[in-house]
Amino acid sequence: MSDQRQRSILVIDDSPPTCHYLKRLLERKGYEVVLAYDGESGTKLAMELLPDLILLDKELPGMHGFAVSRILRRYQKTSYIPILMISSESESSDRIRGLEMGADDFIAKGIPPAELDSKIRAFMRIKDLQDKLLTERDKLSQIFKFLHEPIAICNFQDKIVLASQVFLSLFQLPREIAQFRTFSDILRTLEVNEEDVAKLRGRTGEEIELKIQIDGETRILLAKSAPIFLEEEEEALAVIFEDVTQQVEVEKMKADFHSMIAHDLRSPMSVIQGYVSLMTSGKAGEINEAQREFLSSVDTKITEITALLNDFLDISKIDAGFVNLKRTTLRLEEVVSESIVDLGLLAANRDIEITEDRRGGEILVDGDPLRIKQILRNLLSNAIKYNVDGGWIKVCTEPLGDWVQVGINDSGIGMSAEEMEGLFVPYQRASSSERKIKGVGLGLVIVKKLVEAHGGTIEAESEVGRGTSFRFTLPVASASTVAPGPESIPSETALPEPVS
Repeated sequence: MSDQRQRSILVIDDSPPTCHYLKRLLERKGYEVVLAYDGESGTKLAMELLPDLILLDKELPGMHGFAVSRILRRYQKTSYIPILMISSESESSDRIRGLEMGADDFIAKGIPPAELDSKIRAFMRIKDLQDKLLTERDKLSQIFKFLHEPIAICNFQDKIVLASQVFLSLFQLPREIAQFRTFSDILRTLEVNEEDVAKLRGRTGEEIELKIQIDGETRILLAKSAPIFLEEEEEALAVIFEDVTQQVEVEKMKADFHSMIAHDLRSPMSVIQGYVSLMTSGKAGEINEAQREFLSSVDTKITEITALLNDFLDISKIDAGFVNLKRTTLRLEEVVSESIVDLGLLAANRDIEITEDRRGGEILVDGDPLRIKQILRNLLSNAIKYNVDGGWIKVCTEPLGDWVQVGINDSGIGMSAEEMEGLFVPYQRASSSERKIKGVGLGLVIVKKLVEAHGGTIEAESEVGRGTSFRFTLPVASASTVAPGPESIPSETALPEPVS
């Protein structure tokens, strides 16, 4: 009985003999017993003492037993205390009304002590389970309050049942108000569009970028939702937010800084290249063959530096999320053919043949002509650089439903499995002894990010000594729009030199 010595029972009954009888009986069982002789004083004692169980007489002077149970059920701290209502009547209507008012069970006056003890034990066990659940919920609530991440948990009715203080502070919601509003209404108040609200409520697990307005200030959040279960297997929704406003601003500042640096470096490079060209032409005076060779090397290095600056600027903008695609409907075969022509001389110098394999007739794609050409030039340039003299390159285009797949296959030196692992990782270059071409390894990273900016995917297969194959997809456009002619596609001089 040691586990019962700390148990307390409140007896509310207007009959002193009944009260004292129950007190003696229950104290012999190890319970602490408190007595109240009317409904009003019994209600006050229940709220002050928070007993483990209440024995409540149905018929009380002043405040009826039904009213006592109703009040105690409305008061949060007493809402989980088991109430056994004592009645000398057996009318089913009274029993139903008592249960509706919050009583857990009825016992008759004159109930045998053994039966009373059995009922009390059963309800004490229920109270223990409820206390454990409440304790765990309180722990979870305290943990949530002090979490450093904006997290909210919503029940099946879309009401917030738990929220971290960071969440409430971010959305400027007093805790007392948050519990009376639906999660969806809170998002709509912050001008989140209905599509994003539906995605979060849909438990997709997809990370969604939200732009919310708080006090006239735009904040950028990343949000992800997932289903969880609360007590009694009730399904709920957990939503985790991340405020990335500052990170986005920093990335934009970095992109602007990189753009400024690249521009400031390219301008003097253009001037230097202009003077080198002037000297090479002889307009600045006669030069001998050794001088011409030196100037040619300087011109080549300036071109390489400019290409690196362009790649550096591109990757900085892409990483910061500032890819500005000027999408239009265009004929894919025209862009492919132009890219092949642009690099034709470079391939011819090594006796490499470039062929096309077009399937499905004319293919219209939805994309940025400049960026698609940049993708093709990078991949074709690599296929030439890492090929063998007298080798071949085949460019294949094939429609696949709403997408078109472009494949660039070559007979080059290929790559090992280790080299393939770092293929699309910035600033990594294959370390094979056969690869002597200089660069910083940004070309393929840019290609991948530009393909993904169009919504497509890219993959590669390679084997040492047996060549490499790149395949990427682009979205097919509606045939109703006439594609621009070749003259409307920006010239190659506006493109950065491809560097892998």
